[in-house]
Amino acid sequence: MIAGLVFILAILFPFIPLILGSISTGWRFGEILPSNYSIDGYEYVLKNRSTWIGMGYNLLIAYTVAIINLFLAIPAAKFLFRKKSRFKGIYMIILFAPLIVPSLSSVLGIHHSMIIYGLTDNLLGVILVNIIPSFPYVLLSLYGSFKGFPKGLEESALIDGVSKIQMYRYIILPILLPGILIGSTISILISLSEYVLTFLIGGGEIITLPILMFPYLSSGDKIIGAVYAILFIFFNVVGILLFELGIKLVLKKMTKI
Repeated sequence: MIAGLVFILAILFPFIPLILGSISTGWRFGEILPSNYSIDGYEYVLKNRSTWIGMGYNLLIAYTVAIINLFLAIPAAKFLFRKKSRFKGIYMIILFAPLIVPSLSSVLGIHHSMIIYGLTDNLLGVILVNIIPSFPYVLLSLYGSFKGFPKGLEESALIDGVSKIQMYRYIILPILLPGILIGSTISILISLSEYVLTFLIGGGEIITLPILMFPYLSSGDKIIGAVYAILFIFFNVVGILLFELGIKLVLKKMTKI
């Protein structure tokens, strides 16, 4: 009981100064608690039209990237699991390279090409560039799910007359559900938190919550920065829960016989 309480307090403790900082009007050095309180910071942030635009772009980018990653990672993970080749190690190095090579280095390398093809300062370019750092995590989680796949299950299903579409729908997807949820959660977290790549490719035209939040934190306006940080945490949790709920409902409907 005591250990559980200590654990909860240890998790919540870092948020206490953040919450107090978001409602204080003057928290001087040496004071244990702020001397004055105000919700002006929350009023400013919530009445700011850019906040809602940023939240909309954040969700659109994160959800789109997660869905694209799933469509790419499921066949890729299956290929890596089934492939028996001496080149399998090379395939894995190529696919998991973004885990080793900093994503910023990769994007700087293709930035010029993205400018040529008109993929900068627009939503499509931001979505594509967010796939780079998030895809390997989705692939890794699904590859782990495939490693727990029962041997001979697909062959048995095909012998029984099940089509490949039915096999994916009723056999593969339900077994992969844990990996899908874990991979999509990590993908959404990465996309929602991405600042440098979104700013570099979006050119300030595509606004997200991190892009709105960081200038306030760096300029010294800690109150507005703290409000954005709290909103960002709450937004991430809700965004992930909604996506996972949607995935479960879609898969439940798809796999219903």
